[in-house]
Amino acid sequence: MNKKRGQLSLDEEKYIRNNVDSLSIEDIAEYLNRSTAPVKRYIEEQKLFISSDEKKDDETLRYKLHSKTFWTEIVRQFDEDTGELKYFEDTWIGLIKQFREDVLPAEELQIKQFITIDILINRSMKERKRHISDTEKLQRLVDDQYAKPEIERDIPKLANLETQLGFARNSIANYTNEYTKLLNEQQKISKDLKATREQRIKRIEDGKSSWTGLIRMLEDEEIREREGKQMEILALATAKMKQKVTDFHQYNDGGIDKPFLTPETVE
Repeated sequence: MNKKRGQLSLDEEKYIRNNVDSLSIEDIAEYLNRSTAPVKRYIEEQKLFISSDEKKDDETLRYKLHSKTFWTEIVRQFDEDTGELKYFEDTWIGLIKQFREDVLPAEELQIKQFITIDILINRSMKERKRHISDTEKLQRLVDDQYAKPEIERDIPKLANLETQLGFARNSIANYTNEYTKLLNEQQKISKDLKATREQRIKRIEDGKSSWTGLIRMLEDEEIREREGKQMEILALATAKMKQKVTDFHQYNDGGIDKPFLTPETVE
């Protein structure tokens, strides 16, 4: 039996993702009637082989994503069967890991918009490809009619084909324009997200070098809350250690005394 060639279909990609943990590359390739090369290449490109620790981290980030208030809307907007929902999840996890999970709520919304536009771009390009294929088929049918002697041409059919061909060509142009607009919008969000993060990082760096910078840094609610928690933990640890060193302690030589002697501990 001849092996299938060409690009993997969406169904084939889905089968690989669903079975990569339980089947070998050879078994997957045999089921799909493919050689092992495209299966192995897809697995490597999608990084489907990851460590158990990485899987745990990804699942944690996926759980956090599903707990976001906007996740319900994401589920309504994107289809699981076409892989769009999985694409959103995987892209979200990748970006959050890239930012080392240091992301503010406003930045999360920017990331959400960025991925949403990315999916819309993918949709637009798929539709553009479909209309290009339709245009080529229609053009062949039109050429077949014009190849016939004029008296044998089906004029009503030819007129209908040329009308469809015109619509298909217009659709290609429309999807090209849509792609350009979406790409510009995505680049704008990417630029805004980068500027927001650079501004926040600069504020943190300034805080390390001057008192004024520290005050500005603490104006950031997220940083203020994190520093407050850190100070509270430090205070509790200090109090616990102080209690430990002010209590009586028996040394190796049998002597009993308080390691830390002050007027307060003596009293």
